[in-house]
Amino acid sequence: MLEFQVQFQNCPVLHCCVDNTDLGQKYYHLLQQQWNTTQSAIFRDPQKYTLAHFQQLADCATQELGWHWKREKYTLDVTTQLHKDLEQYLSQGYENIPEQHDELLHEIHFALHAIESGSRRNSWLQIEWFDDNGFELASDQYPAKIDLEFGDLRLQNPYVGHHPLYLYQQQDYKNITQTCRFHDFVKPGINLVIDPRKSKRKFDWEKYLDWFRLHGKDFLQTHGEDQLKCYTGHPVIGRVINLDDLEQVVNTPVLTFQALYF
Repeated sequence: MLEFQVQFQNCPVLHCCVDNTDLGQKYYHLLQQQWNTTQSAIFRDPQKYTLAHFQQLADCATQELGWHWKREKYTLDVTTQLHKDLEQYLSQGYENIPEQHDELLHEIHFALHAIESGSRRNSWLQIEWFDDNGFELASDQYPAKIDLEFGDLRLQNPYVGHHPLYLYQQQDYKNITQTCRFHDFVKPGINLVIDPRKSKRKFDWEKYLDWFRLHGKDFLQTHGEDQLKCYTGHPVIGRVINLDDLEQVVNTPVLTFQALYF
């Protein structure tokens, strides 16, 4: 069995189990190698990313990048539109942007998603590294799961854009060719789901495909419906075993990442 532990300060250790598949084994060894090499990782607590903090970052984005992100209200429509600036700027990858912009871009990207959720821990906890380590993920190995459950262990999104199911669920049809990115690369990140997203109805594949046929015609012409279906779903690679302890972690006022154990 492939297991590792996540430790936040003053919290119970979270025991994570990775699926014992070829993909799971490669992910596990990548994560282990990353931690053994660096002994450090980045964790951002959404509760620290308030609207006031986001507005400070918006001022920095105006000064450094020329993006005017100040708004009176930040509805989902507004934050989705602001996200397009990030997608366009990073369409060629982080490796092709000035190094001095790296931290600001990561900060505003995280803060943008944080204010979408009201600066609460109600989506996921993510531990990550900012480097190019990882490996390619073929469509026939993509670990798709339509409905997320509390404690699911997801692969970290390697791009600023979003996987197709996310766009469909958010009804984000503005420039799908730019925004929609297949999750075809695995990074050594840990994404722990704390917001179960289970539909009351069975997933309607035909309705889903019709949505892309209507809003993403160019995207489908490039990639095809078979490829779209292969990459449809959340990339769940394992799960947290001790869910009661995860509940305690989520309800801790301030979270500080401490260590991983293999």
